[in-house]
Amino acid sequence: MQISTNLFYSTASNRLSQMGARASELQTQISTGKKILKPSDDPAAAQQLAELDRRDADAAVYGSNMTLAGSLLDQASSVLSQINNQLIQATTLATQAANGTQTDATRKVIGTELKSIVDSLVSLANTRNVRGQPLFGSATGGLAVTDNKDGTFTIPDDAPVSEVPISDGQSVQATESAKRIFDLGGGDNTLAMLSRLATALSTGGDISATMSSSLDSISKAVDQVADVTASVGARGARIDLQQQLLTTANTDRSELRGKLEQVDITDAVVQLQQMMTALSASQASFTKLSQLSLFDYLK
Repeated sequence: MQISTNLFYSTASNRLSQMGARASELQTQISTGKKILKPSDDPAAAQQLAELDRRDADAAVYGSNMTLAGSLLDQASSVLSQINNQLIQATTLATQAANGTQTDATRKVIGTELKSIVDSLVSLANTRNVRGQPLFGSATGGLAVTDNKDGTFTIPDDAPVSEVPISDGQSVQATESAKRIFDLGGGDNTLAMLSRLATALSTGGDISATMSSSLDSISKAVDQVADVTASVGARGARIDLQQQLLTTANTDRSELRGKLEQVDITDAVVQLQQMMTALSASQASFTKLSQLSLFDYLK
């Protein structure tokens, strides 16, 4: 009889404990809105959720990278537009200077204006980006263009253009190099070419040969900036597309996460009510049965 009594209490205790634990679990699910409270609840779903967490973290980084890269490319596009405007003005001035009605005095004035354009181009080339680094220079912080004050300009040949990761296995150049913007080939560059023209106009004399070659070079410089601008624009469009894809992927993951993780509140409440009713009934039954003695059974 002693063994049966111990077994009765042990069985009843375990059953009530399990029912209480299930009720507590349902209450937690209802309060948190999550049906998976620990990995052991659903190992397969928990593993999927861990993978979703990893992808969410990667997406956050890629999203930040795209925001930064987009900002840099927008800034580059804006500065390139200003550079183009300066070159268009230089074209206008050079065309005026080539007019046979111009005198040495008027050409000198034009030369001064061209020198001002060169100074503006140097300033634009050395624009700082949102991180305080040269927009068209190297990541080490060096100037994109150095005016040597003798009609020559130093433009680094090896200034790396930063690559920004925007998705798994994909990256995009976030800006451009000054060399690509101003290089005319053959060791010449736009700034030195315009500086030589400005000097020739200020000096006076027969400059017909200089004017002819300069007009061709300015036209080439304008085309070069247009090509770089188009490249920057294409990369900006690529980032816009990738951001749309990222937004779609984030939405898809969120929906999958909801299916894996979120509890059906209505169903959980019904289960909790059923469990509490069963628990209450079991507790009442246990109380009555535990009060019975051997004599009660023998009656």
